[in-house]
Amino acid sequence: MNGAIDDYVANLRGELDFDPALARRLASEVEDHLREAAEADPAWPSPEAERRAVERFGLGREIAAGFAVDAVDRQARRTWITLAVTVVVTFVAMRLRVIWLDDDVLALAPLIDRYAFIAALAVGVIAWFAFRRSLAALAICLVGLLASIGAGIVRADLFANGAPIHVLLSAAGEIALLGVLSFHVIGLGRRLRRTALLRSGAP
Repeated sequence: MNGAIDDYVANLRGELDFDPALARRLASEVEDHLREAAEADPAWPSPEAERRAVERFGLGREIAAGFAVDAVDRQARRTWITLAVTVVVTFVAMRLRVIWLDDDVLALAPLIDRYAFIAALAVGVIAWFAFRRSLAALAICLVGLLASIGAGIVRADLFANGAPIHVLLSAAGEIALLGVLSFHVIGLGRRLRRTALLRSGAP
């Protein structure tokens, strides 16, 4: 049968399951602290000593909420770094395609390629200064980059026209970075939702 400390640590892990690394680290630190506090209790070893140590430590949900905010900040930083790298690579790839291309395959594709990129860049710059934790802004940037990259690949007709290796590699880099960026945006969304639930006290 689990004691009060085991139950408390298990609950804390559950509250932070959206960030396994954080959950493991915090659970280990909290467990060590609680066991030291329980062993310093005059009633140790006993369930009462564990219970008192847990009560003095505070509510697990409140502690999890505080660390969840830090997890959101870390994930936001990773997402913005990935976005910045994706923007740079996309810009370089666009220039390489323009240099290589003779004619546009579709008249609409160059417009989408250019203006979707500009929209993503503009939203990203504004959000960096004013809405850095905004999931909506990051999602707009992601969609804009996706449209730009997709239009660029169609515009260049890469797989039919025998594009040079540097153009193909830049396109592959764009696609790979979009996947990484999508992963980070989804991860940030999960952390934001769980943090809001923890802070609101909802189950």
